[in-house]
Amino acid sequence: MNSKLIAAIAAASVLGCATLVAASGDDHGHRKGPKFSIEEMDTNGDQMISKDEIAAHAKARFDKVDGNDDGKLSADEMAAHGEKEMTKRMRKRQAKMLKRMDADDDGMLSFDEMQDKQQKRLDKMFSRLDANEDGMLSAEELEKMKRKGKRHGEKHDHKDDDHD
Repeated sequence: MNSKLIAAIAAASVLGCATLVAASGDDHGHRKGPKFSIEEMDTNGDQMISKDEIAAHAKARFDKVDGNDDGKLSADEMAAHGEKEMTKRMRKRQAKMLKRMDADDDGMLSFDEMQDKQQKRLDKMFSRLDANEDGMLSAEELEKMKRKGKRHGEKHDHKDDDHD
């Protein structure tokens, strides 16, 4: 990667993509940085990205979120865009899951198909939770799991437990 391309990518995150931080994220709602390709931004086809192309790309992304075309993003506009993007990602994940787990290729998942694919994972999880190895999960073992889950969430700096 040459230094001009690196500089252009860095500039993209500063100049335009930062304006949409609240409006997009990964599959779990976490922001991973700007998502773009040279093809999206290289309007003149020279395989280089200029500051003007970065600015134009940022403006186009902003305008896509600005539903009422007032040149400003409201919380409602950002939320609506985020929900739309999240729905697209969710549908992609569901389609992948269906393709991966649909053993009889009927376009639907039966409980047995889901169970067959998940059984190894479920067995491993059960074994991990069943601390005394009695084949049962006690209230104490389940409570321990809940406490571990909360600590796991704290590692990711989730400040709001009710997610509203």
